Amino acid sequence: MMQAAGVSFLDAAAPPGRLPQITLEAVAAASQWDALLSRAPFPHSVQSFAYGTAKAGHGWHVARVLVRHAGQPVAMVQVLERRMFGLRLVTRINRGPIFLDARPPRELVVAVYRAIRQRWGRLPRGVLLIAPALEAGEEGHAIMTEAGYRRRRGNGWGSARIDLSPDIETVFAGLDGKWRNRVRAGQRSGVTVRVTREGADFAWMADRHLENMQAKAFSGHDRGFLAALRQSFGDDLVLVQAIHEQRPVAGLVLIRVGPLADGVVAWFGPEARDLKAGNVVAWGAIAEMHRLGCTTYDVGGTNSDKGCSTFKAGMKGEDYLLLGEYVGV
Repeated sequence: MMQAAGVSFLDAAAPPGRLPQITLEAVAAASQWDALLSRAPFPHSVQSFAYGTAKAGHGWHVARVLVRHAGQPVAMVQVLERRMFGLRLVTRINRGPIFLDARPPRELVVAVYRAIRQRWGRLPRGVLLIAPALEAGEEGHAIMTEAGYRRRRGNGWGSARIDLSPDIETVFAGLDGKWRNRVRAGQRSGVTVRVTREGADFAWMADRHLENMQAKAFSGHDRGFLAALRQSFGDDLVLVQAIHEQRPVAGLVLIRVGPLADGVVAWFGPEARDLKAGNVVAWGAIAEMHRLGCTTYDVGGTNSDKGCSTFKAGMKGEDYLLLGEYVGV
């Protein structure tokens, strides 16, 4: 049995040429898409309807497809296409497809990925670049190879998820002891938490995020896409600020996708470290997502920045690492 980012695949193999028959069905309604994603055992926010809507406002054509086997829904995938003069130049799939069963048979997984490649990854229809929602490792790579893909980039998305289903006191007790002590120390130093959805506050956060990208020389969401996310997610996009002496010293932007809460961007000001404001604002975000009914909190990436990864490790989430990028042609 293979563990794949929270979803396990049965090892039963189909004879060569006997892969399950797969059909692809377009989905247009946000309500249908969100209901399907909410029932998935391991969803990803970049596969949400609202995320696709934000991408559609930035030059991408979005296709949302329900995958069926024997008439029953088994997976879903949101596909981004870059077009010019009506021709598809490149297709991207990020952390998909999402399987609806926690234990799909291996041969079914191969068949789904093969059907996706046949639909989007065959010349002259452009190039398909896919970062699959499969756990990093040899078996995941074997599945992609069997489905007809070639590895393009080895480093995949890594993050961790915190279980928010218990009561909030139990969630807090599950954090690392030193991490909890820093939360308490920050609170004693006068750091408080503010939850906001105001436009002016999001503009402030966008400014801090852009300054942070420039200062630390990394790439991330630009101002326009952050604004598009806010418009498409509405009240499901939340800014949590750490306040000290009436000034924000740290901030986190999160999105809610059904039962999943996912970090989008973070900023920690020069005073945040000494004040332990990072711990206070992160705990405030967890508590707010728990209050809103989320049962899972994704810390928003752990393998892109060493210092950030060390900080997030103290949150004691369940780590996962996905395969890197593959190409289908």
